[in-house]
Amino acid sequence: MRRSRLAVAAFIAFTSVTTVHAASLQPSPCIGLVLGGGGARGAAHIGVIQVLEREHIPICRVAGTSMGSIVGGLYAAGYNADEMARVIGQLDWKDLFSDDPDRAEEPMHRKDADYRYLLNFEVGYKNGHIVTPAGVVQGQKLLLLLRRLLISTWNVHDFNDLSIPFRAVATDIVIGKPVVFASGDLPLAIRSSMSVPGAFAPTNVEGRLLVDGGLMDNVPIDVVRDMGADRLIVVDVGSPLAEESQLSNPVALLNQMVSALMAEKTDRQLKALSSQDILIRPALGKLGAGEFNRAEEAIAIGRAAAEAALPRLRALSASPQAWQAFVESHRQRNFDPKLVAFIDVDDRHTHSGMFAGNQLQPEVGKTFDPKDVEARIGTIYGQGSYQQVDYHLVERDGDRGIRLTPVDKAWGPIYGKMGFQLDDDFNGRSEYLLSAEITATNLNDSGGEWRNTLWSGRIGGIRSEFFQPFGQGSSVYVMPTLTARNEEVPVFDGKGDKQLAEYQIRRRAGELELGWTPRSYWRISASVARGRDSGDLRVGEPSTFPNGTSDYASLGLGLDWDSLDNAQFPTRGSHLNFRYTSFRTFMGGKVDGDVARLVADWIPDWGLSTGRYHLLLGLRASSALDNTNFFESQAFLGGFLNLSGYGERSLYGTQAALGRAVLYRRTGNLDAIFSTPIYIGMSLEAGNTWRDKNDVRLDSLIYAGSIFAGLQSPLGPVFLGVGHAAGGHTAVYLTFGSLLRPGL
Repeated sequence: MRRSRLAVAAFIAFTSVTTVHAASLQPSPCIGLVLGGGGARGAAHIGVIQVLEREHIPICRVAGTSMGSIVGGLYAAGYNADEMARVIGQLDWKDLFSDDPDRAEEPMHRKDADYRYLLNFEVGYKNGHIVTPAGVVQGQKLLLLLRRLLISTWNVHDFNDLSIPFRAVATDIVIGKPVVFASGDLPLAIRSSMSVPGAFAPTNVEGRLLVDGGLMDNVPIDVVRDMGADRLIVVDVGSPLAEESQLSNPVALLNQMVSALMAEKTDRQLKALSSQDILIRPALGKLGAGEFNRAEEAIAIGRAAAEAALPRLRALSASPQAWQAFVESHRQRNFDPKLVAFIDVDDRHTHSGMFAGNQLQPEVGKTFDPKDVEARIGTIYGQGSYQQVDYHLVERDGDRGIRLTPVDKAWGPIYGKMGFQLDDDFNGRSEYLLSAEITATNLNDSGGEWRNTLWSGRIGGIRSEFFQPFGQGSSVYVMPTLTARNEEVPVFDGKGDKQLAEYQIRRRAGELELGWTPRSYWRISASVARGRDSGDLRVGEPSTFPNGTSDYASLGLGLDWDSLDNAQFPTRGSHLNFRYTSFRTFMGGKVDGDVARLVADWIPDWGLSTGRYHLLLGLRASSALDNTNFFESQAFLGGFLNLSGYGERSLYGTQAALGRAVLYRRTGNLDAIFSTPIYIGMSLEAGNTWRDKNDVRLDSLIYAGSIFAGLQSPLGPVFLGVGHAAGGHTAVYLTFGSLLRPGL
């Protein structure tokens, strides 16, 4: 009996010690972290978590809305606060909020559109209705970024299996109810949670159209409570309501209405907090929801707010043993990239799945690298007909592969864009050009596109072209084109001082082009054309300018190179366009002569092109090699940056040359994500036109220059400048169009 009693006592003592030790390893109570939405202000969450980690406060549940879902999702996946701060600090937010890949990687036929002065806004026609994109940004790059950052969770379906159980909150915009993601595709859940209406396009998940969770539950206290948390740390980073003086337009009033409704819902949630819960409201002041460039500042503010709450937070600190257990469990999963064994394409939402799959096929047999996959997906997306191109890692029979999901634009397959040009010299002469471009895509299995351009203004008419690759993604194409247009052409005296006449040139032409684009930045092409130009004197007296009708047939050779990062205000790269056209008397043509034209622009890497300052060097040249004087041999100069000081197209001839250097500086905050870029600049120019090759001499060059201000407006680049040329020519310009002004 005595031995039995001793054994029982020993067992009770051992059990007690074990229970006490186990309790020391289990953090109690369960602390839930609630991270609210607030756009860029949400970076403050990271600062709060830095303090929580420093004070050894373990989190057992986390939920977030919008930016809070990004921070919460990364934290739940095993990132610590410092790692998240580095990720946020290294992001190129400007690039992230632009869906298009680097322009240098776009296909050449898409780059061509940049020189047609089209606005960067697209509308579609579908099922008898005009359709517009559901958001300014489709979120293409954001989703790919989330996939890369969360690649270690690629096979996690249940969010309770993350290192910290996690929930993301979105809104079903159709029924107006919150949607809480507890399982599924983690990157897509986070992307859905931050689909700010109007800015980011909504996502479609299992038939539900989802937008930003902040509309219904911006600070998801109830969600974390339902997850079983005992005590809550709540971080509210919502934007304050605008002051009366700021409510001066309908957009501001609409934003205020939405913000007021969100604030009312948030206040109701906050009133449900108990005395045991801790509310942290970082003093973010007027830091805007779109100022992602101020992320470091927001992190510091969040850290300061958490430190102000330290007296209450320290009561939640875990024992050393419990904290060590948390640290060991809170880490990213091991990820073995493995070799890519296969590519699957989900082609349920695209007409060009074969093309997308072929572009990704070179990854087969290589070790999976998300950056390489993103680069190839960027090339696919750059074709211009996709709303989204996504991917997932999948396993099949022990092999790992990539499942590609391309989705065609919901507002297609017929798209339209508008264009606008205006030139006014404030001296009684102005010209305008309105254009509309309608493109039908994926007309056949090889990716055929039919583009129609209509003009009104100084040019009136239509151009229709059919771009047909030799198979999906082929680098070889054929493009037949028909053109019918009328153009008003002013004719000045030889000095460009006095307008003598105005002609109307009527052109009717057909052309067949065969091209090869082995890389995205260069192309070689050959063409055959047949057309008729007719010139009618409308005003003034006959001059040396061609008159009457000329039937022509021609063979052409073209070479294009385009690696510019931007066709409006470029900061790096180069652009070259060379055309050699031989007019001969075949197919009914009656013109005999050769014409060569060159347009080149270059941003030299001489240390002059920096974050603010950029130097653009340009060359324009045109020559009718045998001086044949007909419509197609004419070249024009004059106007802003084309011998500034002269009127638009006031100099003409069969020979022309222009060299220029343009230095421009961007003003304002370079780091601002959403801003209207303003530039100031100056140019030095030299050139002339000649009626005969024998007249071409260096001592006959005209020297000119300008100073200007440029604005990247919703209607495209707008320039206001003053130019002066030798001989007393001075003009003030208001111009809508590209800084490059590519034509002669």
